[in-house]
Amino acid sequence: MVRKFYLVAIGMALLLTAGLAPAADTAVSPFAGVWIMNVAKSKFEGTPAVKSYTITMTDAGDGKTHNLAQWVDADGSKGQAEYTATPGGKPSPVTGYANADSVKVKVTGPRSLRMSMLKGGKVVEWGKYSVSADGQTMHGTEGGTDETGAKYKWTEVFEKK
Repeated sequence: MVRKFYLVAIGMALLLTAGLAPAADTAVSPFAGVWIMNVAKSKFEGTPAVKSYTITMTDAGDGKTHNLAQWVDADGSKGQAEYTATPGGKPSPVTGYANADSVKVKVTGPRSLRMSMLKGGKVVEWGKYSVSADGQTMHGTEGGTDETGAKYKWTEVFEKK
């Protein structure tokens, strides 16, 4: 079953496109790179825990970010979502995820954001995320209604590879 897991990935990519990446050409956004969920440290309410989840985010040029999220559900089925987010907080199209067709983000600080996943213009899932001061851990809280109609709330911990 495809899950809402890449909600975090979308939020991170949009943070980069929203202009919070440091201005210096050599500086790197705290959200860029490869993030691996620490399933043991994460909590799952309403849906089963995933076996694994990895988010890879890269610069796509012109202020855009490319995102690839890959996961393995509790039942062993694999999922993947990929997109390129545009700058300026415009809704960005979502592909490979049946529960949403676009995403919006609101930056709340230099290492944090809130976001909404939408389907047909209606919010179906939400999330808030922050990266630790040392840049090695990302915490997320997300919730909503998944593609099966089940309500969920997750508290996630990701570690930078």
